[in-house]
Amino acid sequence: MKLRTALLLAYGACNAALYAGLLPLWDGFDEPFHYSYVEQLARHAELPVEGRATLSQEVWDSLALAPGSYLVKRNIGQVVAFDEYFARPAAERAELRARLQGLDPRTGGARSDMPNYEAHQPPLAYAILAVFDRLWSNAPLLARVLRLRLLCGILSAIAMGLLTLRIAARLGLDDRWAEVAAFLVLSSQMFYAATAHVANDWLAIPLAAALILAALTPGAALAFGIILAAGLLTKAYFLAVLPFAAYEIYRVRRPIALLPLLAAVPWYARNVSLYHDLSGMQETAGRGIPIAAMLHALPHFPWLRSLGATLTHALWSGNNSDTTFSALTIDVMLALLAASAILWLRHRRPIDTTLIVAAASFAAGLVYSTLLSYTVTAGVQVSPSPWYVQPLFAPILCLCVAGMARSGRAGIALRIATVTVWTYVICATWLAKLVPLYGGYSGRTSVANLWRWYTTSSPDIAQIALMPAPALWTLIAFSLAAAVALNLRMASLRRPPRSPRPTPAQ
Repeated sequence: MKLRTALLLAYGACNAALYAGLLPLWDGFDEPFHYSYVEQLARHAELPVEGRATLSQEVWDSLALAPGSYLVKRNIGQVVAFDEYFARPAAERAELRARLQGLDPRTGGARSDMPNYEAHQPPLAYAILAVFDRLWSNAPLLARVLRLRLLCGILSAIAMGLLTLRIAARLGLDDRWAEVAAFLVLSSQMFYAATAHVANDWLAIPLAAALILAALTPGAALAFGIILAAGLLTKAYFLAVLPFAAYEIYRVRRPIALLPLLAAVPWYARNVSLYHDLSGMQETAGRGIPIAAMLHALPHFPWLRSLGATLTHALWSGNNSDTTFSALTIDVMLALLAASAILWLRHRRPIDTTLIVAAASFAAGLVYSTLLSYTVTAGVQVSPSPWYVQPLFAPILCLCVAGMARSGRAGIALRIATVTVWTYVICATWLAKLVPLYGGYSGRTSVANLWRWYTTSSPDIAQIALMPAPALWTLIAFSLAAAVALNLRMASLRRPPRSPRPTPAQ
């Protein structure tokens, strides 16, 4: 492995570990519900059933002790909101933390009265985590969750780094341009928000990238089928990829790729039997798809507002707290991606078609899911959840980088601007966003205010985090140093790249 590749992967693993350790207990998207799924598999060796599965008693008791966002408090009244928690005396906060640390691990096998709305999810990612949760079942809850988060986040970051490099290489990019694509993926806050907590996205997002890589690789039809089957057993949104799969199988004339899909059939037959719905989605389970209502809502759907919210939250979304980044910065990021996409359109190649078909297939699934949610919520929800968009992120970034790589000096200038902005965002994510959020900072976010807070308040970032402060600061220092070093190297490559390697015939 080249030193540059090793540094990229270490950078991604560091960011994943930092995110996992800094994120307070249950501030990851729907994490208490995902973790209760893991506990049910680990403690009872049984699959949960929507409508009957509940949170474990351990998780339910912890929700009154671990501070959470005001949004979670709206749904679960016993949660202590962050602002309320930091307003309490230090002794009271220390008592809550001690009680949280002292929860009896045996209550992880007991059931509470709180329904688990993630019980419909396919089991593969949870089954893998359940093996480790079983091994660590006697450890305190905070230690157990941290270990699982580290497992999820680090494995996902390393896998996505390697897969992005391989996808970029299949598009004909040389090593330096492939590293740019991997750096952008591994500098994305939303990637870690989706993968560095206990859920199933840590496996689903790399599987989506692996599926595209298999489609780009001649002679990998069987691997394509195996990866798709694993995806279907990880996340139901892989159903949206079936049109892409049909296109690929028809294109390569290898029906053997269909054989592994039989492994997913029992799970989806179970969905039909239990919920009278193939996907098991909460919006349709037991009620069917409201096709007439969706068609009626179609002309009224706010497409532009939905697209704007989808793109914005896909780039940066602050966990269950739903904090945002600077709108100006996000607009600059989107403008850079749009400029790269225009360059790609001018220099697109036949091999790019595979990624476009895959992205279109998945995007169609997102549109369907969003329209369904819009209909069921009577117009409240107008965009997909931000973690649903992440499977599209790596392949789209690869195409954008391909546009830069094929465009001479214009592409080089765009590369310098893009990696610089992404470097700024990942550094600001730690120092200006997440550390202040979880360290008790309140007030308007500005350089002067943050400097005053850092230099006069001695922020204790470990008071609600899962890692001790020295470990967190060490990881922050490495992440910042690696981001700057990688940025300087990529921004300094001003001469045009070597001719792309020839692409194997498809």
